[in-house]
Formats: sequence, C-alpha cells, structure tokens
Amino acid sequence: MAKWLGILIVIVLAAAAAFYQFAFRPQQQALQSAQRSREACGEEILTLHRRIADLEAMSDELRRSGVVLQEKVLEKEKELSALRSTQDDLLAELKTEIADKTVQVERIRDQLRVDMVDEVLFDSGEAVLKPAGVTILSKVGGVLAKAADRRVEVQGHTDNVPITGTLTKRFPTNWELSAARATNVVRFLQEQAGIAPRLLSAAGYSEYRPKGTNDTEAGRRQNRRIEILLVPIPPAAPPGAEKGKAGATR
Repeated sequence: MAKWLGILIVIVLAAAAAFYQFAFRPQQQALQSAQRSREACGEEILTLHRRIADLEAMSDELRRSGVVLQEKVLEKEKELSALRSTQDDLLAELKTEIADKTVQVERIRDQLRVDMVDEVLFDSGEAVLKPAGVTILSKVGGVLAKAADRRVEVQGHTDNVPITGTLTKRFPTNWELSAARATNVVRFLQEQAGIAPRLLSAAGYSEYRPKGTNDTEAGRRQNRRIEILLVPIPPAAPPGAEKGKAGATR
C-alpha cells in the first residue's frame, strides 16, 4: 500500500511540474520579457527626453544668435546709411573741385576716401597749406567732423622725382615731404575743423604707393596726392585681453 502511495505521489508531483511548465512557465517568461521591454522603453524615453532638452537648448541658442545677428545687420545698415550721407555731403561741398578733377570722393565697402592732388593744397615742394588748400580742407573738415563714430586717416603720397637743391635741408627725401604734408593736414583737421585728435592719424608713404605710372607727367600728377580715409573704429578689446595676450607670449 505504501509503495502504491509513493508512486501516486510521484505521479501527482510530475503532473504538477508538467502543468507548471505548460501553464505558468510561459506566463512567467512573458512577464519577464515585458519587464525587460518596459525597462528598455524607460531608458529610451530618458534618452529621448535628454535629446529633446538638447534640441531645446540648441533652439534657444539659435534664437539668441538670430537676434544678435539681426542687431548687427541693423547696426551695419545704419553705419552704411550714415556713410552714404557723408559721401553725399562731400560731393555737394566739393562739386567744383570734383568737376575740375582735382578731388575725388569714393566709397569702398565701409570706407570713404577723399583723394586730392597735391597742387590744390600745397605749392611745389612745400608742406604748408596754401589759401586754396585751406578752403578745400575747411569744406572736407566740416563734413568729416559730423562723422564722430569713425577714424580719419590722412596719407601723404609723392611721385618718384627726388628732392634736390635747397629743399633737401627741410625734406631730405620724399619720405619727409609726404609725412610733413599729412601731419599738417591732420593738424588743420584737429585745430580748425574740430575733429577729435583720438580719431586722427597721419602717415607718409613717399613714392611707394603710386596710383599711376611715374613715366608720364599725368601719372606723376596722380601720385602726388593727399588721401583722407574715413574708416570704422575697431571694436575695443575686452578688459585684460592685452594683458593676457602679452602673458601668453612670454
């Protein structure tokens, strides 16, 4: 009897195990698979949230950059409009001189150039402004003084004819002559036209930046000139930038 009872118990246990394998085991496996899928979905959702946050940050940055760019464009348009206005004023003031081809006014991108042949400002071999030169520079200075947001660069140029005779005591070479003429124009613009000295600069280039050929009188006449450039003021360096730059080169 006990033998049969043991066999019966074994059979019942085997049947229960088989029933578990066929009935509950698949459900358990399905549950585990669902749990893994849920965990994977959770990780994917977190990843998507991070990507959304990154995209939103990029969008904000692009919006800020767009605003800054728009402000720069508007500022540049304002500057160019002011430069065109200055050019128009110079063309109106120097109408006679432009017609005589002794003065040229030209706008190159964000710069304005006034080109004057030397004979309307100076006598030959001289650096002192003559009355006609004072009249012209008074017109030019009166217009440029209104452009307080730009620098005024004055350049002196000569032809390649060497200075000779007694003039060499004052101007040994064309370097000294071109520099002296540019300096006297700058002084006039400061003292008579009222342009702030921090906006002014003078440079002499002698014969080394010719506009035309020095082989003809017409070309040499082009090369003997004073150029006045109206140029943008470069942005100020951030505080400590120069100090940091100097430290980096040690």
